[in-house]
Amino acid sequence: MEIDDCNRGGPREMEQDMTAQYFLPLATYPDSSSGLIISNAVALAGYYGASLHACALTVAIPHIPNAWSSLLLDTPKMIEHAETLSRDRAATLIAAATNLAANAKIELSCRTVKTTLPLLHDTAATEARLFDLAILECIADIPDTRTIAEMVIFGSGRPTIIFPNKTLAGPIDHLVIAWDGSRAAARAVSDANPFIYKAKRVSVLSLTGEKPLSETSGAHLAEILVSSGVNASATVARFTSSSIGLSIQRTALELGAELLVMGGFGHSRLRDFVLGGATDGVLGEPLLPILMSH
Repeated sequence: MEIDDCNRGGPREMEQDMTAQYFLPLATYPDSSSGLIISNAVALAGYYGASLHACALTVAIPHIPNAWSSLLLDTPKMIEHAETLSRDRAATLIAAATNLAANAKIELSCRTVKTTLPLLHDTAATEARLFDLAILECIADIPDTRTIAEMVIFGSGRPTIIFPNKTLAGPIDHLVIAWDGSRAAARAVSDANPFIYKAKRVSVLSLTGEKPLSETSGAHLAEILVSSGVNASATVARFTSSSIGLSIQRTALELGAELLVMGGFGHSRLRDFVLGGATDGVLGEPLLPILMSH
């Protein structure tokens, strides 16, 4: 794995409070990350005074000699074209991130990491382990965005904010916590603390009808948040949709949420993720920004 570093941000004065470090992996092959995720990442870092680290992942494709491919295809030329495309896209994405961060006066560091195509998603998860939060996009008609999201959520040990293919409108004033009392949900709440304590309003959402839930669990969490100085309240809604993931998101949107916080459920079996229903539904069709933690 080859790494090329370039620092785009100047030194910042030391502050008493720690500066959060956000990670933005940028895919270059087979599909390229969108300019929208860069814009959203810069906006999020600006709202929360964080430093942003953009990492463009370029691919190296090994050539495996094959008699039939030599006769029918110019394989070396195809590989060269793919690798050149990946490098060109990386340069374009890094330039876009640099320009947006400079205009927003956000501290940005950028780097390019070269990895083999089969290890692309692993590399994104490995790089994410170094930072406080990963920022990703999940677009329904680009399957690779979901694959990277799954790998980072379950392989990095860090919280991840998943953005739909929409622009971040502004600061996160109303945050909704999807609460079922599970370990994953508790981890997500802890990881979301920087957003929870800056939100003007927090709703603890419990969805009944999908699995047994304690009637008082969400209310108890809201009470504890209130005692910590958070403007929090509990909400109970009924699961009525065919998808628990969509039901949670739609209820959060009805409440006016700008960020949904939830635990990610899943495990790896022969490197294929088997996801819980809510996680699968959310990653299949994200409707709003979602902080997910495993």
